[in-house]
Amino acid sequence: MFNSKFGSIPKFYVRAPGRVNIIGEHIDYCGYSVLPMAVEQDVLIAVEPVKTYALQLANTNPLYPDFSTSANNIQIDKTKPLWHNYFLCGLKGIQEHFGLSNLTGMNCLVDGNIPPSSGLSSSSALVCCAG
Repeated sequence: MFNSKFGSIPKFYVRAPGRVNIIGEHIDYCGYSVLPMAVEQDVLIAVEPVKTYALQLANTNPLYPDFSTSANNIQIDKTKPLWHNYFLCGLKGIQEHFGLSNLTGMNCLVDGNIPPSSGLSSSSALVCCAG
């Protein structure tokens, strides 16, 4: 699917599992301890760095439309919880934390088998993969 979408093959893959919190559900973002456990379901992204600054995101699930932007001008619309915003949050977090600029772009194809809105942290897995 990557080849048919981008006309090339990915250079590497990233994977992050879903998770459940054994204890401490919804207190981690308040700074309290939790005890998470990884589950078998995961998010997998096929990635190809490119020589331009274009970040192109596609999803194997047709419910999630393709998205593209500049890797160096990431804008996240907080009013719309679109799937690609989770990827952008992970990438922007890494850029800001390490003070990175002038990043090359990449083609990314996202796949996963974590059921959305299931409480298995599909969005967190996508953020982790983007990082």
